[in-house]
Amino acid sequence: MTSNDDLFADQGPEFAPLPDRLEIVAGKVVATMNKPSAAQKRFNTLMARIDAEQRLLQTLRHAMDVHVPAHRQTLYQLFAESQNLCRGMVLFLDERLQASGKPKGLTSNQRQKAIRMVLTLCEQLQESEQDDAEIDAVVLRYAPEDEDDEGMADERELVRSLVESYIGGDFAQGREFESPEEVLRAAMEYEQKKQAAAEEKREAKRAARKAAKGPSAREQAAEQKQQDAQAALRTVYRQLASALHPDREPDASLRARKTAVMSEVNAAYERNDLSVLLRIQLQEEMVDASKAASLSEDRLKAMCNLLAEQVRALEQDNAQLRMTMEFELSYPHYQRFDEAALLALMRGVRESMEEDIARMHADFQRVQDDKGLKAWLKEQVRESKVLAREASSLHMDDILFDMMRRR
Repeated sequence: MTSNDDLFADQGPEFAPLPDRLEIVAGKVVATMNKPSAAQKRFNTLMARIDAEQRLLQTLRHAMDVHVPAHRQTLYQLFAESQNLCRGMVLFLDERLQASGKPKGLTSNQRQKAIRMVLTLCEQLQESEQDDAEIDAVVLRYAPEDEDDEGMADERELVRSLVESYIGGDFAQGREFESPEEVLRAAMEYEQKKQAAAEEKREAKRAARKAAKGPSAREQAAEQKQQDAQAALRTVYRQLASALHPDREPDASLRARKTAVMSEVNAAYERNDLSVLLRIQLQEEMVDASKAASLSEDRLKAMCNLLAEQVRALEQDNAQLRMTMEFELSYPHYQRFDEAALLALMRGVRESMEEDIARMHADFQRVQDDKGLKAWLKEQVRESKVLAREASSLHMDDILFDMMRRR
């Protein structure tokens, strides 16, 4: 007998292989006979992914609810302490500079360094957007009358020439700019408007072509899939509504319970949440291994399409929550979430701020005598120049990269 022979050919129809019968059991589709089909496997995979994404969503929300308020309050307190120390340093330096006669031991160059540090610290304080008349008075006392010095003008013209070499001179539109930052902002606005206009023109052409051709076969198939998915959802919903309708329940306690469950069913139906409806069926013992209704492959595929939409929606919700967590807690959105790692990260942020505050306390004590003040001014000016060069380089690289990418 060859491998292709039918073992049941002479046994009668009662011995022939039975077709697959599909059942939903405990939130999964199983085949009572033979191996599960591709649609069955996909259904089970999608249900498992929905479970995983929902658990992650609950975990992320819990972490945000528990940790964000306390972390934000701690950082606010540390920031306030840092601002107070910064303000104290400004007032101390101002007092030294305003003392009658030349401050003992400070050369003219060192005095200019002290003034620049006062203005730098004042700028940091003013970024907090809190009105402080005393600090504003200090700024007016030391700010140069002509802030557009030769160095600023040279940097502004350099940035302008670089931008013009990439996107042309039209971006200026006859405007004069006060700073290199204004040049870059104007260039970015110009590029964004140009890109938006080009995209609007392309979209108009696509819409015109689509209107002339009518819906494509792919769009028609997608529409049919959506209709099939909605039909499958309505079928499950109607089964639940029929079984759980509270008006049909004479017992008062059971009627109250069915009212609550039906409310959950209605909410799930409104948001197209097929997974919840299926689990309510299981919970209400409307579906089990012995009572499950057969599912056709077409109906199963329609359910899979709807479940796939739920997976995408949950993934988007989790991605948005991860971005919020990165903004609030500095936890990288691309990193697998681990609460222990999150706590360690938050602890590191707090410790870094505490170290900065301790250094500010030490600096304040250090500048009390002329020797310490001169050494501190030298260090601060040197560090400021390094940071300014790094920030300017990074900012310019980002802007130019974005411009080249958009071309």
